Amino acid sequence: MEKVSLNFHNCFGIESLQKEFDFTKGNVISIYAKNGLMKTSFAKTFQKIQQGKKNDIGDVIFNLPGSALVELDGIEIQNDKIFVIKSFENMYESDISSLLIKGNIQSQLQEVFSLRDKLFKSLEKLSGLKIKRTSLGKTVYELEPQIIKDFGFKEDSILLNLDKISEYEAPIDLSRIQYSSIFDASVVKKIMDPKFQSGIGDFIAASNKVYEKFSYLEKGALTLPKLKDLKKSLEKNSFFVKHNSIILSGEDGISEATDLEKHIKEIEKQLLETPEYNAIEKMLTDSKGTILKDIIEVHPEVVEYLLAENLPILKIVLWKSYINSNMGIYNDLCIKYGSLSSSIDKLDIDDTPWKKALNIFKDRFSVPFNMEIANLKSAIIGESIPQVKFSFNKQNEEVYVNRDKLEELDTLSQGEKRALYLLNIIFDFEQIKASRKEMLLIIDDIADSFDYKNKYAIIEYLFDMSRENNIYMIVLTHNYDFFRTVNSRLDINYNNQFIAKDKDNTIDLELKESYKEPFERWKKQPEEKSILALIPFVRNLVEYSYDRKITGPCGDFFYLTSLLHEKNDSKKISYKDLIPIYKEYIGLDITKKGICLDDIIVDRIMHIA
Repeated sequence: MEKVSLNFHNCFGIESLQKEFDFTKGNVISIYAKNGLMKTSFAKTFQKIQQGKKNDIGDVIFNLPGSALVELDGIEIQNDKIFVIKSFENMYESDISSLLIKGNIQSQLQEVFSLRDKLFKSLEKLSGLKIKRTSLGKTVYELEPQIIKDFGFKEDSILLNLDKISEYEAPIDLSRIQYSSIFDASVVKKIMDPKFQSGIGDFIAASNKVYEKFSYLEKGALTLPKLKDLKKSLEKNSFFVKHNSIILSGEDGISEATDLEKHIKEIEKQLLETPEYNAIEKMLTDSKGTILKDIIEVHPEVVEYLLAENLPILKIVLWKSYINSNMGIYNDLCIKYGSLSSSIDKLDIDDTPWKKALNIFKDRFSVPFNMEIANLKSAIIGESIPQVKFSFNKQNEEVYVNRDKLEELDTLSQGEKRALYLLNIIFDFEQIKASRKEMLLIIDDIADSFDYKNKYAIIEYLFDMSRENNIYMIVLTHNYDFFRTVNSRLDINYNNQFIAKDKDNTIDLELKESYKEPFERWKKQPEEKSILALIPFVRNLVEYSYDRKITGPCGDFFYLTSLLHEKNDSKKISYKDLIPIYKEYIGLDITKKGICLDDIIVDRIMHIA
């Protein structure tokens, strides 16, 4: 990443901004902007690009369409190369899944996901439901959530429920019936019609009489569907050779598959010819009804599952039938996932990138809680966002609460809430760092409202991040002291330090003044304003070093304080009183600087101000 160019128009208050940043001079850009000028709008524009919502960019006050072009080395930047960090978001929670992965778990995950996706593609074809589809411009996952719902699983993942799915036995094979054909809203409406439900009941009663005519059949034991399955199994295993035969209730032996097929056809014929079945058919004359009618004609055994109370069972039977048709893939998936699950169970959470990121935070900040991952397995396989639970310890009693409960109780101070937010930012940073992928970070006043200790801890962490080759940062702030400190501590190149100014409704990013520290310039080229501006600086030197009490027994610190706060002697101190103090503490002679040494300093401050 060498050059990043911006071309913004009507971007949430930024009427116009064109700028090219040169990262060959260093991978950090700093921008100081006074409150209300452009900082938040700048970050929000980048966030919309990151989210893939460029069409949302505009002037929301005057309802004007906006445009934002960000080019990386002459090519429009991809949204996955941008990451925006706002000053504070109360409920922000990082997805720390990748920080929990260690060792060969990554390769095991890939194998499991490959098998799962292969199974899903087959289930998609058999069921008629899409793995995912687009609705109103949004991606909607359809297949897996429907399976989870139909089985009534608590965990939102097929992988986490493989053992439970294995426990279900399908009493009948309905794999040739599409789920979407029966559970289409309009078809379900027909099924739930009282007349249709009554007709099903009559048909079941009539079919029982048909079963009685064939003495070898028994409801709940050897049924028509099972007789069909038996035929398939016998044919598959080449049973009908060398005069092998089967006997059905004392009838002559059946030694050919075609003879067994005749029995099956005769049972189906008698079922389909019952008046009760014909009554059901007559209710299905429109297009949607025809679909259901065709299903019933081909699979009359499905009718009893169309009773209202049996529909939930039918859903499970359908899914289990599809899975049984893919038993090879399913068994491989169970084996691979079992191995992965075992590896996760053996995972030492204290030896993961997540724990290392947490330690980075603990080494720099202090908060009243510890943190653990509550849903480790589902978090690692990416089926859900890691749920962090917080533990509070008091007098050897430990209490655990989740994130939502912690927010509800509102027990954390604003500083602790900001620290928690910053912890999640560190999690994000560590994942970006580990990915080794080039990333442009837009950092919007990350240290705003922190105390000095934590503010400098943040700066030190930004310094660590600035050493990473794949990370490029644009640091925004409205705090000039933070701006100056970041420039110094991160050793930002002078050509990468900018001050935002508004010129005729256009945001102009000008280079900061060339001097590094104002104190150096004031000492080297002192004028009256500089001499006055040095007063608080010299007072701090006295405070943090040794008060030599040049001005008297009360000390030089309190003497200079009288020039910053109104005291009894404030209007008695002249420039000549500063001569020995400036010479002693900063080696500066102010006697030849074109000032009247008898002038009262407070008067001159007010005059110049």
